Amino acid sequence: MKRILALFAMIILLLAGVYTLVDIFSSLWLVFKYESLNAYSTGALAGKVIFLLVVSGLCLIVRRIYKNKITR
Repeated sequence: MKRILALFAMIILLLAGVYTLVDIFSSLWLVFKYESLNAYSTGALAGKVIFLLVVSGLCLIVRRIYKNKITR
C-alpha cells in the first residue's frame, strides 16, 4: 500500500514539476517580450523557481520512500 501511495504522489509531483517548468519558460518569454524585469516580475519568477525546487525535493524524497531506502 505504501508503494502505491508513493507512486501516486510521485506522479502528481512530476506533473506539478513539468507544469511549473513550462510556466517558468512562458513567464520568461512574456517578461522579455512585453516588459522589463522589475521587482514584481523578478519576484514572481523567483517564487516559481523556489516552488519548482521544493517540488523536486519532495519528488526525490518520495522516490526514496518508493525504493525503500527510508525505513522506520
